[in-house]
Amino acid sequence: MEFDHDNVRKRVVEEDRLSSLPDELIHKILSCFDIKFGVQSCLLSSRWEFLWTSMPCLNFSTDHFRVLGKFAKFVNHVLSHRNHQIQVSSVNLYFRGEDNQGFVKKIAKYAFSHNVQQLTVSLQSSRYVFPTVLFSSQSLKDFKLISNTTKTPLDFPALTTLNLSCVTLWGDLFSKCINLKKLTLKYFVVDNVFDIITPRLCNLILKEGRCSKTINVIAPQLENLRIVNCSIGYLNVSPQLSSFCYTSSYLGCYVPLHFSNDQFHSLNKVSFCLRKYNPNKAYKEEDVRNTINMLQKLHSARYLTLSADTVEYISSFPDLFLHHSSPFSNLVCLTIDSSMRKDVAYKVKMSTEAKNFLLGNSPSATLIMKLSN
Repeated sequence: MEFDHDNVRKRVVEEDRLSSLPDELIHKILSCFDIKFGVQSCLLSSRWEFLWTSMPCLNFSTDHFRVLGKFAKFVNHVLSHRNHQIQVSSVNLYFRGEDNQGFVKKIAKYAFSHNVQQLTVSLQSSRYVFPTVLFSSQSLKDFKLISNTTKTPLDFPALTTLNLSCVTLWGDLFSKCINLKKLTLKYFVVDNVFDIITPRLCNLILKEGRCSKTINVIAPQLENLRIVNCSIGYLNVSPQLSSFCYTSSYLGCYVPLHFSNDQFHSLNKVSFCLRKYNPNKAYKEEDVRNTINMLQKLHSARYLTLSADTVEYISSFPDLFLHHSSPFSNLVCLTIDSSMRKDVAYKVKMSTEAKNFLLGNSPSATLIMKLSN
């Protein structure tokens, strides 16, 4: 049987199923790509000619332009020809460059004047200074910034989610974000004492950060705290904390976290994970002592999960427990997690002193050994 190519081609043209889709679905498809692709899609058919002008999601990237000047002209074209009656739900801007480019200010002004809800700005430069207009909006609810020093206080009264990466933090940044509930700081540096003042903050994530002095988290509603590979001199957080997750890679430069005082009274879940990548690297007694002191601060935990490396770490100097009784009087369950180990038959090396320290004051607590998969 011969295949009728002409008939198939005719049927495809007649049906044009893609163009028959509703505008909302086409907008969703185009929002997965850069806005340049959306503009070029107008060549597909007359049905697509003006679809890009009503897209609620705008994705801009300089990667598709050899010269920044052409990108700036493209931004002007998009913003001037867009249907201004349509609100902007999200904007993503990724660009390279060290000059003070006017298109950043133009995009921010347009987005904020059209009640944008979500904004992501990613910049590959160490010297760029953002225009102040970027840090003030009455409508923005979700803001992600990957950049350098953040010098301007954030004025986002409707903001609920904030993600800052590759930043140097200083001054009063968050106090005007009165509805902020989730804050993530990643690859951050703090040179002085730094205050995180957020009245409604519930979730705080600190990853790959460095602070030689003190971070004060003034957030009375904070419930969940996660810290990953951070070197922080002292940390003050809400005593109402119910969930605490701490992860650190032991690379010979591990710095135990210090809490300024005995501030936890209602911890429910605690996860404490140390990972030793070099099995031949000897543990330092002072670091182990500081880790034991840190665990004592978490005495109110009801469900405690420790990595296998953590257990072996504190077991390496059993004499350190001679003057420490078990602080865990509320413990319901202790989980020793060795799932990161490659050896399925691996057996955790836990000293009697370490076991008494963890379970001595909660004799009815359940001990679970979680093996590798």
